Amino acid sequence: MKCNSSKAALVAVVVAVAAVSGCASTPRDADTFGRGVAGEVQSVEWGTVQAVRPVAIESGRRLTSDTSAVEFTVTLDSGKSIVVVQPGSANDYRVGDRVRVTNDGTQTRVAR
Repeated sequence: MKCNSSKAALVAVVVAVAAVSGCASTPRDADTFGRGVAGEVQSVEWGTVQAVRPVAIESGRRLTSDTSAVEFTVTLDSGKSIVVVQPGSANDYRVGDRVRVTNDGTQTRVAR
């Protein structure tokens, strides 16, 4: 009997974790922010797009499709080069675009 209740507890924990992770979402693009970001300080750097390519972000769930995304290679004004992947379309940016790169300590975003 004790084994069955342990299995039931384990199943309940797995279901709860799956439900919570299913609610977590990646922002749709550089213009979409979650409520938790409002009022948070972010660092800002400027740079120039050196390369853009379409990629996909895996959904991690079988029933949903991967998210269309773009990989940016950006040379910051400081001379440092970075790569950022975010949801969006590669058609929205071009090599040579001046972009703003923001970072909140966890997530980096590229925007015009």
